[in-house]
Amino acid sequence: MKIAIPMADGKFSGHFGGAKEFLIFEAAPQAGSIGAGALLSAPEHKPGSLPQWLAAQQTDAVVVSAIGERALLMLADAGIETCLSGDASDPSELAAACLLGKLPRVNRENSRCNGAHHGHDGHDCGHH
Repeated sequence: MKIAIPMADGKFSGHFGGAKEFLIFEAAPQAGSIGAGALLSAPEHKPGSLPQWLAAQQTDAVVVSAIGERALLMLADAGIETCLSGDASDPSELAAACLLGKLPRVNRENSRCNGAHHGHDGHDCGHH
């Protein structure tokens, strides 16, 4: 299982679209353990690019605190579970909590970017 954590400037980037990199952890669900993460540069942020790229990386889950509705739907269509980070910000802790099912799944109501504002490529919530 692969769990992706969006990163910017060496820290967890809760806003999915603002990620410059993704720390992708290999997880062993049977053992409940997380391996070392691999830091990969994200593609240029264009509509649909991040969900497509994560699908190509064979990602199973991503942890965010804010995500636009279109990206959320595209991840779901790709079979990628989207988990809500809560107050945590340590990437390995977020990956472990996701693996253990301790993070709620993101939906339109609980993401801070709920599709109510529109700007560049149909989404602008001010988390840039």
